[in-house]
Amino acid sequence: MTAAVQEVSEFLRSVPPFEGLTAEEVDRVADACRIEFFAAGATILAEATAPVDSAWVVRRGAVELIAEGRVVDLLGEGEMFGHRALLTDDPLSFSVRAHEDTLCYAIPSAVLLPILTRPAALRYVVRSVGGRMDMLVRDARATDGADPADRPLADLIAAPPLICPPQTTVRETAQAMAELGQSCALVDLGDRLGIVTDRDLRTRVVAAGAPSDTPLSAVMTEPARTVTDDRTGADALFEMLDQGVRHLPVLDSQGTVLGVISDTDLMAVEARTPFRLRLAIDHAGSVEELARLARALPDTVLALDDARADPSAISRVMSSVHDALTRKLLELGEASLGPPPVPYTWFALGSFARREAVPSSDADNALAWAGPDDDPEIGRWMRSLGAFVGDGLTGSGIQSCAEGVVASRPLFSRSAAAWETAVRSWLGDPDQEKALILISVIADARVVWAPAAAGDRLQAAFAEAPGRPRLLRRLQSLALAYRPPTGFIRDLVVEYDGARRPRLDIKRGGILPVVDLARAAALAAGAAGASTTQRLETATAAGTLEERDARLLGDAFELFTELRMTHQMQQLRSGDRPDDLLRVDELTALTRSYLKDALRAVASVQRGVASMLALNR
Repeated sequence: MTAAVQEVSEFLRSVPPFEGLTAEEVDRVADACRIEFFAAGATILAEATAPVDSAWVVRRGAVELIAEGRVVDLLGEGEMFGHRALLTDDPLSFSVRAHEDTLCYAIPSAVLLPILTRPAALRYVVRSVGGRMDMLVRDARATDGADPADRPLADLIAAPPLICPPQTTVRETAQAMAELGQSCALVDLGDRLGIVTDRDLRTRVVAAGAPSDTPLSAVMTEPARTVTDDRTGADALFEMLDQGVRHLPVLDSQGTVLGVISDTDLMAVEARTPFRLRLAIDHAGSVEELARLARALPDTVLALDDARADPSAISRVMSSVHDALTRKLLELGEASLGPPPVPYTWFALGSFARREAVPSSDADNALAWAGPDDDPEIGRWMRSLGAFVGDGLTGSGIQSCAEGVVASRPLFSRSAAAWETAVRSWLGDPDQEKALILISVIADARVVWAPAAAGDRLQAAFAEAPGRPRLLRRLQSLALAYRPPTGFIRDLVVEYDGARRPRLDIKRGGILPVVDLARAAALAAGAAGASTTQRLETATAAGTLEERDARLLGDAFELFTELRMTHQMQQLRSGDRPDDLLRVDELTALTRSYLKDALRAVASVQRGVASMLALNR
């Protein structure tokens, strides 16, 4: 074996789909390879050419995949192109151009096809070929509106809505729905809409033995949740998941009803499968059944990943399922403990509250009740409920917060009035013990269980933050607690303190700095309880964060989230417990380059914050 062939063989052994082959098999592939060099800007393959007879693995450099003049993907060291055309025997649907001076290994089809058609290579083929380029090319040609996930709802409405007055009988409504092929009817209530679905007719009329002349006003749900026509199919999907509904009336900018979108209208949206899990959770009758159902969540998440769902979409689905589990556990908890002594509100905190959950996310939560804070019976009942829900979530595979941010503890279960007093106290004196940490935790709060009045009171308290300059300085200082690494040396991460480690903690080194900076900037604008991306937008609009800084943080956060989700998906597939520790030696050179730029961008924003703090001392 020549030295050149040996070098090719050693490289191929480290990249899919060759890493599982024997040394002899890889040597045969390496011996058949052609080593080809392409100068920056050179066209390697042209779109719509005849089927190719080889596939290429990038050894050094990077190549661009181009559809209709737009770069839709960038491949780096160890990534393959051209193999889709080999497998399908179709012409290329994109062109390939050298992004920089690039060295590739060209592998003839006669050698590569037997490897790609092995069962062991199936996952690689599915993930690298089955839809990935279709998705990227679809994004480049988004104007054709083929995917309901990307299209505005105005384009997805199939028929005019059926709208009835409230006195219409269920018999008349059922007949009209059957004639028009509608699965629901809207009820005109003047200033709002009601809705009656075919399921409502089955459960509230037929099963309940109600007479056929029952008016719609007696069986409808009101007010009906609505969406505007400029929202996308994906937006409507997540709204349905969040609210546990399967129909959404669509309104134009003037409030006119255009039609109704249903989950069946979104069948082509890849993320539709969570509806089955959500529906099963809603009908569960015991904690044990919930735990059994929740075991399907990792498979649902992996199915979304296989469908090339965006990481943010996967996070939203996970958060919606978490909310559904929580609500059902609250119902079961009330059935076990007896009726609540006073109304209460349950809050999600942390990543689930921001709808930024990943498989490793744990459950942070709190509750507030409408009543006195010093009644021991009320407090005991509420904390028992917190423990019941916490145990149920743990049994369903969602671990409790390791730091004890849970509603079973007195620190996170108080009356609404006590919460309001506490938040205002922390805002006024952020130097008191744990005040800054508690502000950061509670500022993320999102109502999962009504009534929402307690949430409104917290929001009103946080709206006072812009008038608290000492608090804002402390929050900015807190946003400097986690510093991104300064870079990479070979296969080691160089931490901010100079330490060198083989793994990058993407949460501590990337995610948390952006989350903390966004939270501080949003609170300076008087806003709390939103996602990191929304906070960046709010802060930019309010002028509490420079537009350039917000853009840098947003782009970095997107990359960190994608890398974190990809890493944890791989761990789920391997049966390992998900964590945030990325192996540097498993990252391609191109990914390292992007990651280094993103970490530097966050560090530059932190340096700007630190400089402002120093000037204001």
